Order: sequence, then structure tokens, then C-alpha cells
Amino acid sequence: MKNFGAISLVVIGAACLVFNAHMQAATIQTRGAGTAVKSVDRSATFDALTFGRDIALSDYTEGGLFVGMNGDSWTINPNSPANFDPFGGANPSRAFYSTYDGAKGTGPADPNDWTIIRTTDSKKIFGVEFMYGNGWTTGGNPPWGNTQAKVEWQTMTGGNLVSSGIDGDPAISILPLGTILGFYDPAGFDELWVKCTIASSFDPNVQDLALDDLSVMLTNSPPAPTIYGSDFAIDPATHIPSLAVYGTLVGCQYRMVYTESLAASVWNPVMPSGGWQAGGGTLSFTDPGAPGRSLRFYRVETR
Repeated sequence: MKNFGAISLVVIGAACLVFNAHMQAATIQTRGAGTAVKSVDRSATFDALTFGRDIALSDYTEGGLFVGMNGDSWTINPNSPANFDPFGGANPSRAFYSTYDGAKGTGPADPNDWTIIRTTDSKKIFGVEFMYGNGWTTGGNPPWGNTQAKVEWQTMTGGNLVSSGIDGDPAISILPLGTILGFYDPAGFDELWVKCTIASSFDPNVQDLALDDLSVMLTNSPPAPTIYGSDFAIDPATHIPSLAVYGTLVGCQYRMVYTESLAASVWNPVMPSGGWQAGGGTLSFTDPGAPGRSLRFYRVETR
């Protein structure tokens, strides 16, 4: 008797990948550590910004990275009763990147309205990740950091816009404080521009983004994407199992592999030709070799 009910599916993946509804062109915005940066080539911890307002953030550099916004740093001494915390408790560090009194420009097109991230030696960037927070108050001191804020972003190459988007618009979704925001582009970009605004701001040209643990990838190494969603089924007539995988990434490849013992060191690809399929939208996999087998385990691999 064939034990079709024992056919099992194992899906590899840990972090949630969020595609921005406003995304244009090639840059993909993600949420979660490792969703945009596979290998860290440069980083900034902002440990020099432990307290005080006397460090100009308009020309701040660290670890081969330029991180610039209009204004001076503002992080409070650890012994201060104000306990300024723009990350909602998600970041225990008392050293992070944040402005005193917000960053102010003359309008949306003014670079002084944005936090600009680039390399100090003009190296192209393929991936960026950082912890997100903001300095907007929620009605007291503390707390700080407002979940009603939104993050606008755009990537630039040669002074020209590559992609843009918005995350955190309450009409779409709430952007939690402490979220790891990521940006990946298979073609790379010169600069990432980011700003955080809130509808109730006293001045629409003031932004109050806070960030920490900045990681940058300088090689085109697509991070192993999480399986965003999937459906697994067995055809009642043919007994052939099938898997539909949603939200796959352009530039990555996917395949379904199987084993008949979880103790086995080798997993075998299903047909055809090694099983690799180019990502982009929904992919479908079937295993015509499954009928007649009493037990098979499946997983999805990416590269």
C-alpha cells in the first residue's frame, strides 16, 4: 500500500522578505537581517556618537562609508535621565546615528532633507541593511520613536534616480521601530537616500531618521531569499506532488530537491535538468518520480 500521506515538505528560510508596493525599477526593498546583504564588506557601528551634539553629521564617515544628513548628532549620555531611545527598546546600544532637532532642508528635492549613504571611494553598492528608528516623540520624554512614521527611499547612480519607494505609510503597513531595513540591487547603485517623516510633523521638511548597525555589500551576491509563500499538493489522480512558490526574486535561481531519508547527506533535484528555475514571480515544481515511493521529504533551495 502506498503511503502518499507521508510525503513531506521542508522549506528552508528564516527572515521575512517584504516587497514595497511603491517599488520601481531594479532596487528591491526588504525587511529582515540577511534579506539584502549576503556578505558584509563595509560597516558602521556609530560608536563615536555616544553623546553630545557637536559632531557634524553632514560629513560623517566611518569604515569606508559616508553617511550624511543636515544637522549635528544627538545621542544622550547613558547616565542621562532623558533615556533617548529612537528604536523602541530594540537596540540596547547607546551609540547610534541620529540628529539633534531633525534634519531640515528646503523641500523634497533638497539633499539636506535626506540621509545619504555612499562609499568614500566611489565603490558601487549592491546591498545595504540597517536598524531603523526615529526621534519623533509619542507624547512624552520618554517614550521616543513613533510607529506612525514612514520611510521614503531612493537609489541613485551617476546623479540619476534608479528606484524609489515608501515603507511605513499607515495606509499600507506600520513600520515597527527596530526593523532591519534592506535594499538590494543586482545592478548596484552609487547612493542610497533615506528619510523618515511623519504626517503630524510641525514642518514637512524636517526628517528625523535614526539608524544603527549599518552593513554594506560591494559585490553582486544575491542573498539567499526566503520563500515568501508556497502551496504543496498531491494530484489525486496521478499521485504526483507539486509545489508553487510565490514571490521569487529576479536574479536568483530556485529548485526543489528530495530525499527518502533525513539522515542522507545528499538531496536529489526533481526534474527537469537539475531542477534550477530562474526566479521572478511564482514558480511551479513537480516530482514525477514520486508515485510508487512510500516516503519522500522535499525542500526548496536557492542560489
